[in-house]
Amino acid sequence: MANLMSIAEIVDKLIIENIKIFTTREKLHNKETSDDDYVINENKMNVLNENRGTVIRFLDEKINDVINKTDGNVHLKNVKTYYHSSKIN
Repeated sequence: MANLMSIAEIVDKLIIENIKIFTTREKLHNKETSDDDYVINENKMNVLNENRGTVIRFLDEKINDVINKTDGNVHLKNVKTYYHSSKIN
């Protein structure tokens, strides 16, 4: 089955997960974090790391599919968006 996202879109999702991990890690290392908040953020970190692994596997599969020519990488239509344009390539 074709992956409906481009490589760039998957990389974008990976970057977002990395930012979430960085932010959560800062909360974990903050000395003012309460024990309850630490546990909440530690559990969140576990989920974020799992999600990051899933996105990485998804990206690897997409790259392999594009290399093997079993999937394209661009799914948007080329549309001219300027005034009085209706041509779709």
